[in-house]
Amino acid sequence: MGALEATPTVSFEWDAGPRLRARYQQWLLSDKLGPPSPYIERTLNAAIDKLLTDSQSSELIPRVPAILPQLLKDLRNPDATAQGLAQQIAKDVVLVGALLSEVNSSYYSPATPIRSLDKAVTLLGLQGLRILIARTAFRPLIQSDQGLLTSQLAPLVWAHSERTSIATSLLYTQQGHDSFNGFLAGMLLNVGLIACCRAIDRTGVTATLPGSAQFLNQLNEKASLLSAQIGQQWHFPEHVSEAVLAQDAAEHALEGLSLCLHQAQQLARMHQLCGSGVMERDECLFQISPYPTLNRCWVAMDALEQNGEESQQNVPR
Repeated sequence: MGALEATPTVSFEWDAGPRLRARYQQWLLSDKLGPPSPYIERTLNAAIDKLLTDSQSSELIPRVPAILPQLLKDLRNPDATAQGLAQQIAKDVVLVGALLSEVNSSYYSPATPIRSLDKAVTLLGLQGLRILIARTAFRPLIQSDQGLLTSQLAPLVWAHSERTSIATSLLYTQQGHDSFNGFLAGMLLNVGLIACCRAIDRTGVTATLPGSAQFLNQLNEKASLLSAQIGQQWHFPEHVSEAVLAQDAAEHALEGLSLCLHQAQQLARMHQLCGSGVMERDECLFQISPYPTLNRCWVAMDALEQNGEESQQNVPR
């Protein structure tokens, strides 16, 4: 039975069901919802629609670091050298700071502080470097100094994104694919929502979201579309953006990266609800107990939470 449980065909049958999504949305937004208002909803929808139309030029969406496309390409090259990658990273002061901060953290605990980019790249390894660069590139999208709504949601969404990224990469690896594309999909999933919140804050008409089911559904759909647009603008693999869009396409059966992302964000929701006391840990673990890979995802998210304070210190701001 153990061998059977480890196969993708069994573990990928798991689904927490729609109740979890409703429970998570209530926890995430309950204190950020105001009364329904047709006027406010029209104003906010107009601002979000404008963002969708002008996403390539909007200041609400930070531009991708100039070196990122080539750097991500180099990171996929198995023959890439530490020296070559270090030369690329040296062109971006933010990436330099993030890399040196990471390798000098207590997690690595070097005997003496590391100042050489070559040594830092070697210590972190290709996979660790890929993840660090992705986090650094996404960080400006969730910084909490934008407006009231964004500042309230950004830390929670960032926590969800990191957990989703870890779980997606593990689940996608189980299917025999590159874990980094799973990580990118998890990081990309929520950036559209934060950009929409920034646009809402900019309108100045409300500090809360209208408590209308129709508006919230539209917000989720437009946020997913915006996330996919950002992925395309940042030259991410096409199937990464497609996986994000597929999360709202309920009429289609999910598979591949789309299914991994779907399960990962459910696990991330459960993990956050467990951490906040909304769900009992035993309840969560019981649901995933038959599936070894889902349990490994949970353990990885536990480790992320335990290292949360240090992780926040090492993320460039």
